[in-house]
Amino acid sequence: MSAVPDLPMMHLLLRQGRLPAALSLGLLLVALLLLGIEPGLAMFAAGLLLLSLVAGVVQAYYAVRVQLDASLLRLLQQEGLQGEDAAQRVDQALHTAGLRRLDAQAPTRGWDGRWIGMRRLLMRQYAATLLQFAALLLAVLWPQT
Repeated sequence: MSAVPDLPMMHLLLRQGRLPAALSLGLLLVALLLLGIEPGLAMFAAGLLLLSLVAGVVQAYYAVRVQLDASLLRLLQQEGLQGEDAAQRVDQALHTAGLRRLDAQAPTRGWDGRWIGMRRLLMRQYAATLLQFAALLLAVLWPQT
């Protein structure tokens, strides 16, 4: 079994996903504007803008997942649950929402694995935002001919 998690710290870390989500939304709007108002866009620059749009959509998916995890942790804090009870409550909430099958014979996942997964989602969100920004920057700086 895994160690007892520090739910407030996990929640605070996952809340850091709000910054790339807000930044990504702005970058998404800029990319859409550039695609719409720049008629003489080089083919490579247009491809970079499209890559930026795709990265923005991917980031939005990860932002939703990170926010869901943060909300679940906040729910656990409000209910005062810790350890095994908290893990079972998370699994039950995900099952109720239709996001996870609940197998009665399967053991409850430990917090170590859950925590690794939550951090992985957050890191992927940041990576998608970075890719989105880099593609947009390259598209703007690409020489137009």
